[in-house]
Parts: sequence; structure tokens; C-alpha cells
Amino acid sequence: MTLNYLRSTFERTQNFKTTPQWIIQKYNAGHFRRIKARDVPTAIKLKDGGIVGYRVPAHLVMSDLSHVTPLEEWASRYQHKLPRAKDTSRGVHCVRRYASWIKYRRNSEVGFSSEYTKDGEISANFIEASQLLWKRAGHCFPKHHHLRIIKELNLGSTLDDNHRPLCGPWMGCAVNVAVDNKPVETTPHRDLMGFAEGMSCLCPFGEFRGGGLVLWELKAVVELRRGDLFFFMDHLINHSNEKAYGQRHSVVAFTEHMVWKATERKYGFKDLRAERRKARRDRRKATAKKSTGALRKAAKADSRL
Repeated sequence: MTLNYLRSTFERTQNFKTTPQWIIQKYNAGHFRRIKARDVPTAIKLKDGGIVGYRVPAHLVMSDLSHVTPLEEWASRYQHKLPRAKDTSRGVHCVRRYASWIKYRRNSEVGFSSEYTKDGEISANFIEASQLLWKRAGHCFPKHHHLRIIKELNLGSTLDDNHRPLCGPWMGCAVNVAVDNKPVETTPHRDLMGFAEGMSCLCPFGEFRGGGLVLWELKAVVELRRGDLFFFMDHLINHSNEKAYGQRHSVVAFTEHMVWKATERKYGFKDLRAERRKARRDRRKATAKKSTGALRKAAKADSRL
């Protein structure tokens, strides 16, 4: 498995497909690689050197886990007041999206998600409670696209409210809340609208056991404990959760791809990474074509001898 394969298969067409039965059978037989929870960071690197996942253990984020205790207090206070807005594509019974958003309209103006606006005090309290988490996540991921570009172009003071990140380096988050004694366990899905050049950040919180993150294309399960951070390309990899027990909540910070593109247009800058990646891919293709041509010439010359 390579990062180039994931991009070429899923990024351009965003063609979600049902997980093949043979992969499900392999998982059920216990043949997926299990990446155990450890007290040191863990990177998931593919054959071409591309990193698609990076786990930071909770004690390296904050030794006393104070980055998640305010979130747990928020959940305890509000989980019975939140609407049961089930996300059928992910299998979550209560999810709230607090983010800058463009809902499926490429040239629309950036605005806050309806859930952020409707929840009012509840959403404002969550964003306030999560600021330490996102600050520490930014330290764990200092080269994140958004912070780097905003700092380089000195955009911080000029961004309007709709374009200012709510969650550290990310434009917003999805909060998955355990309700009715049902811990958060997502079904296989990809986050199709995710930012093509960056990673999202997952953090489970609450008192729970289990709930490992299944990465289907990678045939791997990443075990995550309370307060761990997992940065990964959720728009390229089908993922879900194993069975969980207890009060398992989670939050995923993300930037929607169209929001990022709208921010580029509004503030007149250009994120060149996609063009650079395409140039590298074209060079590899040209080199491979040249090598194939040389081999054919050599084979033809040999046949003449």
C-alpha cells in the first residue's frame, strides 16, 4: 500500500465503495495488524514513505490529561440536552459539527455550520473547553498547513470570523457524543469533504474500554486511549471503531477542502502543494516511461544479435 495509490484511488473521484468481503473476513479472522497503545509516539508509514497516521499518547499532550477533562465535563453537562441527530453514514447517534462550512456548494460563501449556530451557548462552551486541546495538538503538529500559511502570510489579524480557525490549526470539529448508554462506535466511512493536503485530528475522551480505530485499506487497528491524539488522512482511508464499553466520546478536528479553497480565493494566496505533488508524479511517470523505452531498445538490440 502506498500513499500515491490511496490518492489516485480515492482523492480524485471520492468514490466510496462498500468494504470488500475478503477484507472483512480477514479482520474477523484477527489478521489485521494491531498497533497497540504505547507511551511513545507512533507513525504509520507506507511503502513509498508517505505518513498517513501519527499517534501521540495522552501523557505527552498533557501529563495530567487536563486537555480532555473540560470536554468530559461539557459532555456530562450537556449530553442529555443535545438533539439525537444520528449520522447514518457513520453510525453515530449524536454528532454536532461546530465548524466553518460550505455545504456542498463550491462557490458559496464560508459560514458557520447550522449546528454551531443553533446550539448557541452549548457550542460556544465546547469551543472554549477545547482550546487547550487544540493548542497542544498544534504543538504536536507544528507544520500543519493552516497555521504555517497564516503565519507566513501574516493573515492572523486580517481573517474575518468565518475564516478564523475554531480549533487551533483546524477550521472546526465534529463532536461525537455517547448518548442513551451507547458509546461512540462509527461504522466504516471516509470523510469525503476533508482537506486534500492535510490531516484531521481524532481525540477520544471519557471513561471507556475498547473502541480501537480500524483502518480498512491499511488492514490495521490503532488502539487509542483516553486523551490520545491521532492525526490521519480520514478522507483517504475508510475507518470505523471496534466495540467500545463505557462512556466513549470523541472529537475530530478538520478543515473542509472547499472552505480552504474559498479562503485561498478570498485572501489571494496559493497553496502550492497540490501542484508540487502533481509535478513530482509527472516526473516519476516520465522517468518510468524513459526506463521502459530504454529496456525495450536493449531487448530489441539483443534480439538482433
